[in-house]
Amino acid sequence: MIIEYDNEDIENLINHKYTGDYKKYKSATNLKRDLDKVMRYLTTAKDIEGIRKIGSLNYEQLSNSIYSSVRVGYNTKYRLLFLEEDHKIKITLIELSEHYGDH
Repeated sequence: MIIEYDNEDIENLINHKYTGDYKKYKSATNLKRDLDKVMRYLTTAKDIEGIRKIGSLNYEQLSNSIYSSVRVGYNTKYRLLFLEEDHKIKITLIELSEHYGDH
């Protein structure tokens, strides 16, 4: 799938550069490893159905929202939120969010 980034800080996080709000993740080794794995799955999937079939991602369309999400690893409490666009061919990543409001 084609991946677009909503902002430069998200793109930098994915590329292991830590700027803006994501500086705090610089030493989060498990998160970095798990995020790399998720990005490999997302970039190699042919469509959103391919993402749904990967059980470890725990894909879900968020209720009362325009966003979908996938789990970022088993050892982290994070989900990657994104918009599905262009007939499920393009994903625009928007933010890394702590699931269920955990802080």
